[in-house]
Parts: sequence; C-alpha cells; structure tokens
Amino acid sequence: MRSLIVTGDDFGARPGINRAIARAYDEGILTGASLIVTGEFLDQAVALARERSGLATGLHLVLCDAASASPPGEIPDLVTPNGRFPAAPGRTGMVHWIWRRRRSGQLEKEIRAQVKRYLATGLPLDHVDGHHHLHMHPVVFDILVRCMEDYKIPWVRLVDEDGRARRPGDPLLGEFVAAIFGLLAARHRRALARLGAALAPDRVYGLRATGHLDLQEWLRLLPRIRGSTVEIYTHPDADTDGGRRQLEALCAPELRSAVEAVGYRLVSSRESANGSSRGPS
Repeated sequence: MRSLIVTGDDFGARPGINRAIARAYDEGILTGASLIVTGEFLDQAVALARERSGLATGLHLVLCDAASASPPGEIPDLVTPNGRFPAAPGRTGMVHWIWRRRRSGQLEKEIRAQVKRYLATGLPLDHVDGHHHLHMHPVVFDILVRCMEDYKIPWVRLVDEDGRARRPGDPLLGEFVAAIFGLLAARHRRALARLGAALAPDRVYGLRATGHLDLQEWLRLLPRIRGSTVEIYTHPDADTDGGRRQLEALCAPELRSAVEAVGYRLVSSRESANGSSRGPS
C-alpha cells in the first residue's frame, strides 16, 4: 500500500488555524502540522499539539511575510527594523540569490534560531518545510541541509507537483512555478542522497490548489496522484471562508473513503520512517 501524509500549515499563526488543525486531526485525515515558531499564537498551538501525541509536528520555516526569531540587529539585511521579513516571496528569493554571499551568514543565524526555538517547545521535530516554500531556495536549502544534519531532522518537504494536478483554467504562470519547483526538488534530492541527511516524499501536492483544497478538489486530485509516499499540504482555518471549506473537506467521511479507494494509507512524517500508519479513528 502507498502512503499519504496530510499536513496543515501555519500552525501557531492564528487561533482559527490552531483550532482547525486540532479538529482536522481529531475528526479528519490530518496527520501532521507545521509550526510557525514566531507566530503570535505559538503557545496555544504547542498546548494543542501536546494533547495530541500522534500528531506529527515540524518547523514551518518563515523567511518572508512573518516575524523573525533573531533580533533585527543580528540579521539587518533580512528584516525591517521592527523584525519583519518582506511580504513578497518571489522578490525575497531573488534578492537572496543576488546578495547570497552577504546574506548567507544571516540566513543561517535565523534558520538555526527558528530550529532552536522549536526545540525549546519540547515537541518532537518530525519534519521541516517552509512558508511560501522559501526553504526550497538553493541558498536556503544548502544551509537547511546542514541544520538537518546537526539537529537530526528526519524529513523535509520537497515541493514536486506533476502535471496531473493541473486544473482546468490554471494560468500559465502556475505551470512555470510548478516546473521551477520540480527542478529544485530534483537538485535537492541529489543533495539528500549524497549526505543521507533526511528523507522526503516522492511527490508533494497542493501547489496549484493552494487555498482551494475543498472537498471537490480533493476528490478530483486523489485519483491523479502518483508516488509511493506522497504529501498533500493544506491550510485549514476555522475563521475564514476558504479555510473552513478546507477544514470541512478534511473532516468529511467521504474523503477518508476516497483515500482508501485509491490505495493509500494515512501516515505522518514520523510514522512513515517506521512503516506504520494511522488507521480509522
């Protein structure tokens, strides 16, 4: 049987997200959550995770559109004086590349600061991924690999969504973005294979449908996914219309049945390494 990891992102950012992730695990098919350690509601998220020992949790590395873990004076090229990263991920990634020699030391300081803040929660560090996928940036990923080795992080999300996920009417720009992430994923897989630093899913879906993974989209996507171990990431939120649609989808009984029908078992990043699965609740 093939394995499906279902992850909720932005844990710790807002109460509605925290509540939604807890419910999607308790009542639905969610198997993991990715924690923003600079989120305003981090403590609430940590408390909810501690009550759910089977929920795999990991670091949702933030390098844009969020607050930093390091003081602004230690990473002045990365943040504003009030400690905020720029909002635009594309422009941020471009500037990281242009000024990579100047910024690499500050990026490493910040990445390690976020890992340490996560470890201070006492939660198992089951995986790492990134807000707006900036962890896939070549400069960032090369630093992240060293951190995964140092802190024994066993699993990393490599965004690699094939054309089977394409939706009718998807813009051409989305296909270009998917292709770029596919090339980066191939590069990063080679690095992981050389170093033995961590494992990654064969495929990751959710890129084209970000913010729109309602039940209809899930049922359209599931028969199309390919891979022995697949991750689908989602953004449930009890306080927004789009987030509620994603939450209701995760909790729908027909979605669990659809996962089984296409021959996947639900696992988490933690369970996947042990070859176990999350059975029906």
